[in-house]
Amino acid sequence: MLVVDEGEPTAPAIVFLHGIPGSVDWFAAVAERMVANFRVIRVDMRELGADGDFSTAARTAPILALMNDWDLTDVTMVGHSFGAEIALELAAASRRVGRVVVVGQAPDYRAASIPAAARWVVRPWSVRLAQRWTPGPVIRLANRSVFAPRFRYDSAPGLAEALVRDFRTALPAGLAYAVGARAADFAAAPLDIRARALDQPVLAVHGRHDNLYDSTETLARFAAAGAETHLVEHAGHSPQVEQPDEFVSVLGEFITGTR
Repeated sequence: MLVVDEGEPTAPAIVFLHGIPGSVDWFAAVAERMVANFRVIRVDMRELGADGDFSTAARTAPILALMNDWDLTDVTMVGHSFGAEIALELAAASRRVGRVVVVGQAPDYRAASIPAAARWVVRPWSVRLAQRWTPGPVIRLANRSVFAPRFRYDSAPGLAEALVRDFRTALPAGLAYAVGARAADFAAAPLDIRARALDQPVLAVHGRHDNLYDSTETLARFAAAGAETHLVEHAGHSPQVEQPDEFVSVLGEFITGTR
């Protein structure tokens, strides 16, 4: 498991978990802005579930081991999209997690805009074909709807290349899980219910223009579960990429308790 560890080892630790598809690059701008005051740890999640096991234990075990090996305490666990549910699972499993931030993820798929047919079309074999043969410009064009309408790729250095690279290197079984079995897992245990059960404080951050999950319903449900919430007006599914300054400000206030 690749881990990017930056900052002073004795500084307060933040662990960032990206989504599917994704990589540590999706928190690069945030890390750059926070490394002076925090220990910033970005975990590459692309190998989790490589054996087809997407159970809670399998997804969390490597990160729990990392926190134990490094003796991390009072960790701020930040998860984007798929990483959000893992962040909540880690908080439930370990007292080393002091607080959780859920980014761009609804409690379940009730507020999701994922075509029902996707679970039958997106299979590991079809993903592998798409990864191999889809041209880079088409991958970038297909991802336009994930961001706010006026967001430009060139405003986030390296993003255009990361979109293509991360899609090509994503775990096919992970993409199939995201549009298939994940819906059933969420229906059985929605993330707002999981957040309510935690002793640690939770912050939910969502972009106004997220076309995957309705921002109003998402934040209302997390708020009803006792979480703090923040709406990023000029962002889509990835506010940490689209509005890193605002994201860092909100995250810093949540960590220090000044919100």
